[in-house]
Amino acid sequence: MGGSIAITTASLCSSKIGRLVLSEPNLDPGGGTFSRAIGTQSEEDYVVRGHYRTVQQAYKQGNDIWAASLSLSMPVAIHRETVSLINGSIPSWREQLTVLSMPRTVLFGERSLPGPDTKRFLEIGVKVRIVRNSGHSMAWENPSGLAQAISASLS
Repeated sequence: MGGSIAITTASLCSSKIGRLVLSEPNLDPGGGTFSRAIGTQSEEDYVVRGHYRTVQQAYKQGNDIWAASLSLSMPVAIHRETVSLINGSIPSWREQLTVLSMPRTVLFGERSLPGPDTKRFLEIGVKVRIVRNSGHSMAWENPSGLAQAISASLS
């Protein structure tokens, strides 16, 4: 969820940001599978019951990384963030990323590929780096590979 926040911040403070490095950001409204499942619940229902159920379901499905991350998060914050991702932004985060003037890099986990954005980004001048032996959860799956990709993106 940090990509949309980083893009918005970079758009609002572009003169203060030298480079932008994103990790598989949400660029379009609609959210992903997890966001849509959370966002269909009312905030009250999610906070009271849904958050716990979502964490337990993630563990049962073997998605320990998602479950652990959720279990450390405030339910109301998770719900509001997911609703924001579903609703999107005007202009969209994709449009904002396209017009930013600083050097931009988007990181993808190798297991998340192929994806249409890898080619689209190159066409609009956004660099793409692939973190090997990882999917969306690069920081858990290959922290040293992620660190190397970030370092390369900043130099």
